[in-house]
Amino acid sequence: MKRILDKDKDMGTTTTFHYSEHDNTFGIQTQQDVTQILKDAKAQKNETDKHTRYGDMTKVASIPMSMYHEWVRKGYTKDQKKMKQLLNSPELKHFRTREGKV
Repeated sequence: MKRILDKDKDMGTTTTFHYSEHDNTFGIQTQQDVTQILKDAKAQKNETDKHTRYGDMTKVASIPMSMYHEWVRKGYTKDQKKMKQLLNSPELKHFRTREGKV
């Protein structure tokens, strides 16, 4: 059995409750539509190249809030080395807003 608990149109998230009668377990799942985030990141990335200089506060990626909250929960946001690793990873390259490495 599954039921939608919440839909946030502004964030593009849907939170769903899942229950298994078979083993009497449940879980809560949050999904986020990242289509617009990816489109915006690609447009911003097209405005720079790998030689574009970094400033004091340079945007390097647009990370979905659901992913960001997971990183906070795991403590990644307090570890600069881990954040660089994540932001430079091939799996997240589509969220990058500029070329080059962090």
